[in-house]
Amino acid sequence: MTEYREFNTIYVTRYMGAKYKLLELIVPVIEELLKPGETLIDLMAGTHAVGYALKSRNLVVANDIQYYSEIFGRALISNKSCFNLRSQCAKDFSDFKPQNFLNSWFVKTYGDTYFSKAQCAEIAAIRSQISEISNRDAQYLYLSVLANAMSLCQSSSGHFAQYFPKDHPRLKSLRAMSVFKEFMQRCEEIEVIDGKFQNLVTRMEVSEIFNTKQVLNVAPAGSLAYLDPPYSSAQYSRYYHLLETVFLDDSPEVNFKGLYRGDRHQSDFCSPRNVRSAFERVIQQTSNKNWNLVISYSDAGLLGLNELLVLCKRYYQNVKMSQREYGHSTQGRGIVSQVHEVVISCS
Repeated sequence: MTEYREFNTIYVTRYMGAKYKLLELIVPVIEELLKPGETLIDLMAGTHAVGYALKSRNLVVANDIQYYSEIFGRALISNKSCFNLRSQCAKDFSDFKPQNFLNSWFVKTYGDTYFSKAQCAEIAAIRSQISEISNRDAQYLYLSVLANAMSLCQSSSGHFAQYFPKDHPRLKSLRAMSVFKEFMQRCEEIEVIDGKFQNLVTRMEVSEIFNTKQVLNVAPAGSLAYLDPPYSSAQYSRYYHLLETVFLDDSPEVNFKGLYRGDRHQSDFCSPRNVRSAFERVIQQTSNKNWNLVISYSDAGLLGLNELLVLCKRYYQNVKMSQREYGHSTQGRGIVSQVHEVVISCS
């Protein structure tokens, strides 16, 4: 029987495919191929669950194409200082006046959709005050806390692809919540572990990693790349566009009922037509750098597991797969499907 292990975790927001509950499956596989002190390259980091779990053991290069993920990474991965928000949040937000933001772009655009108008004013006011804080590391951590508070209050089923209709039974209780109250409560609780390595956080397409000098300087042969791509056709830029907008603090053109940003990134891993070639590019490039590779995927993914294993064996001599049955949420439809979460190691 495998001994249960606890891992360092910080929850930042509700997120499709977040690996908090699968660290016991993933981390030991990485540790088999990566010695302490060697470099882990997290190619599609998301909420940085895996990188944070290994932050005390390995140098981490954390990458994602989304800006909100970069901010999470700067708060949790590359931040070597341990800020105590508990001792400074009351001072930093002592002059909190959400009423001054009731006519802001954010309220006019998103009021009574994913949040009430009052909640939107709170979000806009918090974001404005964060931008006035001089310490950038503190800003990153405050933004991560804001994402958590938003996830607790949002009038939607765990994402921002669509919001609840006006007759939804949970709407009244969610709209009664204070984003600012949840934000301040989380500031009292959050504590980031110190890091001893000069970790690196980047925001780029996965294919750019392999030609980026800044990355290659800290990731020699023998490093390990971890790939956790989307499993389905659901584009993360659609499901988390509101985090992108709040973190960028801009006023983009928005479209469709879901009020999505017009500049949303589209991943080839979410395309049935392109997913195979997307996998092969990463596997081949990782092999060319003499990096070991660990892939998280599912037997319900767009690419069949047999086909994925064939690709891995084309470029790596040793390929192993482990799996566990796991409940995947169907994003608000009240159904949890049992699938097999798999981890493929390539060396």
